[in-house]
Amino acid sequence: MTTPSPQEIVRFNPQETSELKLAATGLIRLYQKFISSQDGPTCSFSPSCSRFGMACIQEYGVLRGVLLTADRLLRCNGSQSRHYHKDNVTGKYIDPVSDYAVLK
Repeated sequence: MTTPSPQEIVRFNPQETSELKLAATGLIRLYQKFISSQDGPTCSFSPSCSRFGMACIQEYGVLRGVLLTADRLLRCNGSQSRHYHKDNVTGKYIDPVSDYAVLK
């Protein structure tokens, strides 16, 4: 396993070359802006599932990115906690996108 960065920053890229990537990351950004902001920070992971999804789509493409995001969402319930390192400061489980680099 790789050593994760403290906070993986993923930005929405409106200059995206693929319309499908732009649409997928745009939908995630809408979720972040209007839905997630109402719930508060409830994700068990760092980076959050929406940031993870956006990064996966940008890094691996729409198909693999959506599949990795779906897998992450299924794991975001705390039952798999023994498989992840826990950040002592935030109390969140660390699961960086860089751990999935073998999929390229």
